[in-house]
Amino acid sequence: MAKGISDDLLAALKRSAMFAALSDSALAEFLTECEVRKWPARSQILRPSERAERFFVVLAGKVKIFKLSAKGDEQILHLYGPGETFGEAAMWNEINYPAFADALTDTTLLAVSRKTIRDGISRNPDLAIGMLAGLSAKLRQFNQLIEQLSLKEVPARLAGVLLTERRKAGSDQIKLRQSKRELASQIGTIAETLSRALGKLKTEGLIEVRGSKITILDADRLEDLAENG
Repeated sequence: MAKGISDDLLAALKRSAMFAALSDSALAEFLTECEVRKWPARSQILRPSERAERFFVVLAGKVKIFKLSAKGDEQILHLYGPGETFGEAAMWNEINYPAFADALTDTTLLAVSRKTIRDGISRNPDLAIGMLAGLSAKLRQFNQLIEQLSLKEVPARLAGVLLTERRKAGSDQIKLRQSKRELASQIGTIAETLSRALGKLKTEGLIEVRGSKITILDADRLEDLAENG
């Protein structure tokens, strides 16, 4: 059960749109009905054959959501960090999870069952509003992913990912949350093409690259590329 949750983990919950409106006392009451689970780096959290009985909140670490093609090629759909959630749409629809989820790093998750969230909503209607906000944000993310993969060239897709990471970091200096191979999969390309796209953005003075650390040098031009490229 959710005993002994640190202030850092509680802060991760408060960063989630779903829980941001809850008072500390309401959140503490809700947590007594949830379970905290830990996964080591590179372990599988769930797979499409599993029934979606619960959803998860990332308390610490990084989670990769992905699908596999018939040939075994991996397509990364999302990367989630502290305060972000996954699995809620499948849980409400009472279906199997639609994708794989792996822990990229040592990861701590809060597992929330369907009954727990229903009981929580009955006590705190703000929780329902938060869940709607979270699901709406997920819908926008999937719409953006479809648009990027179907209509945009690789440099534009890459620009979009870098800008998303910039917003999350709140800084022009970001550290990639995934390997370059995983980043290539995320934007629907291969590592060699990703390297060329990074080189192109660097040559044009939009970014500076030092290993996994990237500095955004011209956010306005990067935004233009992401929207119109």
